[in-house]
Amino acid sequence: MKEIKVRRYVDGDEAEICEVVKKDVLAENIKDYSKEAIEHLIEGHNEDLIRKRAKAFHVYVLTDNNKIIGVGMIGPYWGILTESSFFTIFIDPEYKGQGLGRKIIETLESDEYYKRADRVEIPASITAVEFYKHFGYGFKKLGNIVDDEGIYRMEKYPKISENNADLNQYNMRPYIDNEYHNYKEFVYKTKKDAYKKYVEECWGTWNEEEQRKHFENFINAVYNDAWIIQLNGKDIGFYNGATLEDGNYEIGNICIVSEYQGKGIGTQVLKDIMELHKDQDLHIQYFKQNPVGKLYERLGFEPTGETEFHYQMIKSKQKSIQNIK
Repeated sequence: MKEIKVRRYVDGDEAEICEVVKKDVLAENIKDYSKEAIEHLIEGHNEDLIRKRAKAFHVYVLTDNNKIIGVGMIGPYWGILTESSFFTIFIDPEYKGQGLGRKIIETLESDEYYKRADRVEIPASITAVEFYKHFGYGFKKLGNIVDDEGIYRMEKYPKISENNADLNQYNMRPYIDNEYHNYKEFVYKTKKDAYKKYVEECWGTWNEEEQRKHFENFINAVYNDAWIIQLNGKDIGFYNGATLEDGNYEIGNICIVSEYQGKGIGTQVLKDIMELHKDQDLHIQYFKQNPVGKLYERLGFEPTGETEFHYQMIKSKQKSIQNIK
């Protein structure tokens, strides 16, 4: 008979914790990482690391009749008193699907390090992203979606979330070709078409040939810089652009799902682009029937010419966004 309990770490738990980590990684993370990366992860989560983390963080274990079946840690984020971070969250695969992952998160979110924090960060594996989204964690604004170790940086603002049910947490993060946003699923017509549907939502219903051309441009042809726009952890649009041969930057498409348009998100995206490329002249063009030109003017863009279908504008790097009203 199972007897699931939660308790704090005690000396001597290291070996069992390492075994849980190993089993979980080999059962779950192996789906998203190379064999070499998995071996490196297992080697890194050794008993010495667990002991060191136990001295710096609050470590909790889940047990079944005194056998450790799960682990989770929380501690200060780089020593900052108002920010915390989760670490080493793993569940024995034999116990998956029983709500124990939720139990670990709820335990960590009851800890003093969580309650005192204005912001909580999670270094999340590719495998765990969707799991953390269920608890209100989104990607860090302007952070790399995957670092050199294959880790996402996710975050949550506990005090704001508790006090404001209508919180709009806007994020913009770089696009990456992975399990969650895999353009090959569209371009090469594999069985999955989740991202194709997402593009259709943002761009509208175009014919197959046009969708293919523009989507390929979005990822890796004309525009080499692509970002996903999010609100409260949900993908609601994307933007792309490219660094030109003269070293300046061309803003490509800013596409937002219709239900989120008119809420100032596009303006915020533009300001983020301007901050990212403040040392470059910014070029942009837009369809003549689109009234967005007034917005560009308010943000410091100036007309430079027109084509048959587009108006063209530029924002000089000398014009600071601090002067925007």
